[in-house]
Amino acid sequence: MEVTKSMQKEVKCPWCGQMVVPGVSHSKNDYGDIVERRCSKCGKVLAAYLEEEGDFLPDIRTF
Repeated sequence: MEVTKSMQKEVKCPWCGQMVVPGVSHSKNDYGDIVERRCSKCGKVLAAYLEEEGDFLPDIRTF
């Protein structure tokens, strides 16, 4: 599993309530290449999806 630091905006972690820049990791399993975003404070998963689906997270509205 490779961990990369990307230039993302801060998001509020729903688990710990802190404003964080999520850590991004890439891994492979039976279903394909997985992109996983985790809170840099508490380490819990914020998002996980197949890499072939593209970067759709900026299009999602949050309130």
